[in-house]
Amino acid sequence: MTEKKAAEGKNWKERFVRRHHPRGDEGAWLPPVGNAKARAVVWNFPDAVPIHREPLYGNRPDLMAKYPTHDDRKTLWRLPTLYKSIQQENIAKKVHEKFPLVMTSGRLVEYEGGGEETRANPWLAELQQETFIEINPKAAAVRDIKNGDRVWVVTPTGGRMNAQAMVTERVAPDTTFMPFHFSGKWQGEDMLAHYPKGAAPIVRADAINTGTTYGYDIVTMMQETKTTVCNVEKA
Repeated sequence: MTEKKAAEGKNWKERFVRRHHPRGDEGAWLPPVGNAKARAVVWNFPDAVPIHREPLYGNRPDLMAKYPTHDDRKTLWRLPTLYKSIQQENIAKKVHEKFPLVMTSGRLVEYEGGGEETRANPWLAELQQETFIEINPKAAAVRDIKNGDRVWVVTPTGGRMNAQAMVTERVAPDTTFMPFHFSGKWQGEDMLAHYPKGAAPIVRADAINTGTTYGYDIVTMMQETKTTVCNVEKA
């Protein structure tokens, strides 16, 4: 039996690993590392073994039909919770034709959370003075949108957010991105008059979550506020 074969052992628990010795080419056989593949079946989850499911709102009806979401729940925490009925309604209404772009949201370095405190900081407010939507040059060209243009971002729930277009290849042709740190405006209208005196943040803009859509993770019950579908129109 060769040294290598003996070191491999009968299974992963007995397998030794040869590592390169820093002082020469002769490696050293080290004790078992315990590498293994863990598999588990979660008995109380809707999917015992995780499988792919498309979101309630998407721009790929073919994938939504192939990988449907969960069935509706008549009572979930004593309330009816809809899943598949919403997804099937979106397919039937061809929501993907009116809202062909995926809208994702995420963070900026300058602001934190909803931004009410950090947007009130004059030094941070100077760094990012406007909310924006990143849109691919191909998608922008079809819509006659140029970098810096004012645009309306519209979603299936009736949300309308006014933003500045950032034409960039950082996003794919079917994807957009908006930061979630903004509020203080409603469909382009400044809500300054509704803030108590001295409490208004310096930077105010439409909040992306006014356009996100209904959806809950069936296990953690976390709301789906990170992504939905949208369209972008020149203002």
